[in-house]
Amino acid sequence: MIQIGCCTPVPIDAESRGKVLRIREAGFDYVEYGVQACAALTPGQLAEAVRFTREEGLPCRVMNGFIPGSIPLVGPEADLGKARRFLEKAFPAVSAFGAETIVFGSGAARRTPPGFPKELARSQLVSFLRLAETYCEDFDISIAIEPLCVAECNTLNTVMDGFWLAEETNRPHIRLLADYYHIRRNREDLLDLLSAKRMLRHVHTANCGDRCIPREENREEQRRLFAALRAAGYDGTVSIEGGAKASFESEIRDAGRILREILVD
Repeated sequence: MIQIGCCTPVPIDAESRGKVLRIREAGFDYVEYGVQACAALTPGQLAEAVRFTREEGLPCRVMNGFIPGSIPLVGPEADLGKARRFLEKAFPAVSAFGAETIVFGSGAARRTPPGFPKELARSQLVSFLRLAETYCEDFDISIAIEPLCVAECNTLNTVMDGFWLAEETNRPHIRLLADYYHIRRNREDLLDLLSAKRMLRHVHTANCGDRCIPREENREEQRRLFAALRAAGYDGTVSIEGGAKASFESEIRDAGRILREILVD
């Protein structure tokens, strides 16, 4: 059965902890934190955030915000050694929360420099993902490649771009994410989810107009997404990745109700 979650900051202060509790009260199944933020925590901060998440919040099943832009994965400055050093720090932090999936968006890190051969850029991404697979094996965590709309990144833009990269990487923990906002920005066909279903590991959604938390007026567009996911036989995780337009507390409560109602339609 599909589980719904919400992206939110790592709970290290009163405001971020309050957001986790509001998400729980709204009926969501899990939270999605950021890899870079977790990797930057001191051991004491990490232990406290893990304790809070386990005892008072929701399970953290997914993490996003993977590779910082300061570690280029594509182009003449690509540095797998630097990437490896980050992975060695990041994976233990992700594992401490019990997360099962890391989202590989990281548009700045994977942006192809002007004039750089696209096929070479793709080969570099395959090399990075195969390196990351070794950590995935050790920690039993999957990576979901996130295609980003052309307005945000010039590398890996469509669901099928991500699908074919996962296919080419050919590693068991390297899978695909479908982001409804990016799909709509690219004017992609939701039927592509059926073509890519074998690799689909995780989904992001938001109001496709302003990239905020889905509201009542967005119910029908969210219904179309979940209908496509059902048609693809998808039964994994779907996270809201969007900010509040006015009030996080009321908007996340409404979104939880709307998505729950769509799930039982």
